[in-house]
Amino acid sequence: MTQSEKSIGRADLQIHTEESDGMDDALTILNAAHGRGVDIIAVTDHDQTRGAQLAREAAARANHPVDVIVGSEVTSRHGHILALWIDEPIPFFRSAAATVEAIWKQGGVAVIAHPCAVMPIALNLRDIDRLVRDLAPERAGDQPPVLAIETANPIPSARWRRNSVIDANRRWGLATTGGSDAHFHEQVGSSVTTFEGSGQDALRAALNARTTDAQLRHYPRLRNIGARRLLHQQWRGISATPRALLRRRRARD
Repeated sequence: MTQSEKSIGRADLQIHTEESDGMDDALTILNAAHGRGVDIIAVTDHDQTRGAQLAREAAARANHPVDVIVGSEVTSRHGHILALWIDEPIPFFRSAAATVEAIWKQGGVAVIAHPCAVMPIALNLRDIDRLVRDLAPERAGDQPPVLAIETANPIPSARWRRNSVIDANRRWGLATTGGSDAHFHEQVGSSVTTFEGSGQDALRAALNARTTDAQLRHYPRLRNIGARRLLHQQWRGISATPRALLRRRRARD
């Protein structure tokens, strides 16, 4: 490995665990990420942070070489938005702008997930135009909060529209990210965010400077995952947000 290759970090910024609608535990995911040359993962279970917190704890116990960002995939009324570097769950079923503002209030980074995808629900080009316009005053200044867009997501309905999103981002000027949207360990690392340096501080600095790059890599064939596991995951996906809502209500009670 050359010195220049050593200076490039790789992060998979959208992964789901068994705490939501993923099918694998945190340690399995961490090992898969390490095996595919990924340095940092963001665990982004739906509308909760429990999965990410458990993953971070598992990494610490194992002294694992892969670092964990606490995140969540938040269900806004307009589509899914990733919340990275947060401490508490973000309220869901709000407008896209209110969701991003809630992420920023916690000092986090907001990422528009799988833009223009048909399924799961996603912001379309018109939604993003409106969001960028509505948040323009907050993004002005020397050190604005980060709004990024996932321009490399390997799920088919996002991949098909990737070029139109990249073209549109020339006018938005958002930082770009890649995430596998993995629900099975076989998918981890199939899309990554690359950046100069290593560690979470370097990644966040690159997002602030809009110098990240989003890359699609090998995506496993669904037949390698198996029909039974795929069907089981689909059922977990339908129930993920309702389960998160029930868990929050129980915690309040």
